[in-house]
Amino acid sequence: MEIKLDTHQFLERFFGDDNQIKLNAIESVDGSAHMLQPWIARLEQGLPSVLPYGHDQGTDWYGVAQSERQLRGLREDLTAFVGPTWSTFRGQRAQLNLGDPVEASIYAFTGGLAFKFQGDSDGDGKSREIWQALELMRQVLDRRVAQTYETPRATGRVLRDFYMALQACDRPAAEHQLHYLKTHNRLDPQNLLFLKVRMLSDLEEWEELLALPELPDLLGTRRPYEVTQSLIRTVYQQELYRFESTKAVQSAVTYFHESIFPKYSSLYTARANSRQPEIAKSFMLLAVGGETPNSALRDELLSIPGLRAEDQAYLEQLANISPTQSAPPSTVVADPLKEAEEAGQRLAWDEVFEFASQAPPSLRKAQLLFQVFYELETLDTQREALNAYRQLSTEDQEALGNTRLGQNCLKHLRGDEKTTEQIPDNWLNWLQQLQKNPGWDLALDIARRGEKEWDITQLLEESGATQKFANLLKMVGGDTVSGKTLANALPHFLGAFQSDDEYPRREFAPIYAYLLDLLAFNCEGGDPDLGLFNDLVIALLYLGVNQSTYQEIVGYGLDLWDQYSSPAKVDWVLDFINILVLQPCPEEEIRSRLLFAAATTLRQFSGRIDEVQWSLFAALVQDLNLQTSFPDLPPQEEISGEPTETSILQQLTNKTILIYTLTEPVAQRVKAFLEKACEGIKVHLSHAKGGSDQLKMWVTNDDLVIMVTASAKHAATNFIEKNRGELPLLRVNTKGSASILREVRSYLYQFDTNYTIQG
Repeated sequence: MEIKLDTHQFLERFFGDDNQIKLNAIESVDGSAHMLQPWIARLEQGLPSVLPYGHDQGTDWYGVAQSERQLRGLREDLTAFVGPTWSTFRGQRAQLNLGDPVEASIYAFTGGLAFKFQGDSDGDGKSREIWQALELMRQVLDRRVAQTYETPRATGRVLRDFYMALQACDRPAAEHQLHYLKTHNRLDPQNLLFLKVRMLSDLEEWEELLALPELPDLLGTRRPYEVTQSLIRTVYQQELYRFESTKAVQSAVTYFHESIFPKYSSLYTARANSRQPEIAKSFMLLAVGGETPNSALRDELLSIPGLRAEDQAYLEQLANISPTQSAPPSTVVADPLKEAEEAGQRLAWDEVFEFASQAPPSLRKAQLLFQVFYELETLDTQREALNAYRQLSTEDQEALGNTRLGQNCLKHLRGDEKTTEQIPDNWLNWLQQLQKNPGWDLALDIARRGEKEWDITQLLEESGATQKFANLLKMVGGDTVSGKTLANALPHFLGAFQSDDEYPRREFAPIYAYLLDLLAFNCEGGDPDLGLFNDLVIALLYLGVNQSTYQEIVGYGLDLWDQYSSPAKVDWVLDFINILVLQPCPEEEIRSRLLFAAATTLRQFSGRIDEVQWSLFAALVQDLNLQTSFPDLPPQEEISGEPTETSILQQLTNKTILIYTLTEPVAQRVKAFLEKACEGIKVHLSHAKGGSDQLKMWVTNDDLVIMVTASAKHAATNFIEKNRGELPLLRVNTKGSASILREVRSYLYQFDTNYTIQG
């Protein structure tokens, strides 16, 4: 009843005084608008719907949904049945004007989950064709079986797709996988919450994460350390980064100890050797403040290897607040077990781990290390706990296994196979163990944690290790059983290698090449997979490839397009061709084949291709000097009409624009498009991984800054947001050139009908 009441309140406001279509004309059997009743019924059933707003200038149509999942489905249905053929619909979420009563009611009902579009009017001002298309869509939707039967997906594959979505910064895709896990009862509520925390942290949704209603309970419960790291990182970015950006060192320490630590103290019981910058800086704030500064922790944090120069500099600034005396030199502990037990009483898990690891084999040592693993679940604690257990006598092993702690830990420590070897401490060891034991059931769990805990630059320290690693990838991938595990571990490999500050490294080119192979062979056409495919292609072509490798790369693209060619994937293939256009081409024939293959699909679905896509295609044809091969593309009727994409972009005439993204080929294509469409425009491009004087000048002075958050380092995004202040900043959470241009277009639509933007 509450849902229907809310729905009715919405309908009364939507069909209020400003709407020429009235609710009583819909609800009455003899009413002039009774044909809309089935659309009202869909809303009352909690289903997405489409409603008209009649006014003097015509009719605006609003597609409304009550969840992100419904909105995604509605986008697909509207694209299929209405699309650009009968309307202005382009799949972009509506920019609702809360000062307008009708649009304010939509926002109050849906939270902004809506589309807005207009249809082509007939001579009498009515939109018969769009109404017919919408009615056909509704009839098909109403005939759909409420519950579809699908082949169950393996949990490992669903998790793989979830982490691939995170790597691609694709939140809707990640939420889709979470929904599947929930509705199919694959994970319990607590583990689903852990995944949600990981998602919000990885996507840098700091404010939303700290506003979770489950957060107080999460802070008070035991959780894997990777979840704790996500929370520490979020607290730092949301609450503490502002002190770092303004160099307010003393204020940071004071605020941490007076406000942050009392509220989030359970997050700071262990660092667990984490090398993440936010973790190091958070624990440095803990070490140098308070009544008793911890000089040992301070010195330990200063010695973390591999930190970026600016992170190291800030750690040193914080360290200088503490008294200058160094920590006393380490001495042999007479009774490490006693020290470990005392540390355990203080919940100081780092100290428990350090002291217990020094003790000789004993049941008590194993118990303490089991407790540390139970609390942290890191690979280091797992390795030491398992070693301590194996050093026990059979009698002591049975005694520990009969305790509640032992039972809880043993399965997680060694998996289903009691003969599991040493827990790996790097990716090379992980591959070697998977090769020896293709059915290794802990492999994916360890790979997930290894992504955050292992340093891939260790491969550079041993001669031949990189090639050995690449060879192992091929051998493991060639086995039916281990190959499946390797495929599901792909997002963790990508996360480890693409987060490298020096990515792409020439030394790792053979590894990138095999990861591209693995992705191409295991792709099921999802947007995250296709986007990450393009990312790897950019890296490989940037480093340089021979003709054979080039043919293989483009061949993969041809195969993927052959399998998944559709209007929904046009953005991807245009970006892929653009990458090939911008890089040296040792084989022009195969590159042209891909363009011709794309043209076939564009010609087939010409009514579903928007003006931005046609314009990008035309630019690619011109770049490749193939105009005579496509005299009929783009169709002239598909790029006519007012207002057009390019006319809206005239707001940017004589303006200065900054585009920040790490995906340089996409930025170059957007730059070329804008320069052709807008006279006098100047477009700056930046793909810096941090702040710089040049970036600051552009951010401060340019009329508009476009920040592609789906392809960015948070060090740079923080820098841009700080220096941009209240000036126009467009955040775009998509990587493709066509989708970026659509976001720019939607942004410009917010301004007046004269299409002028105030810089």
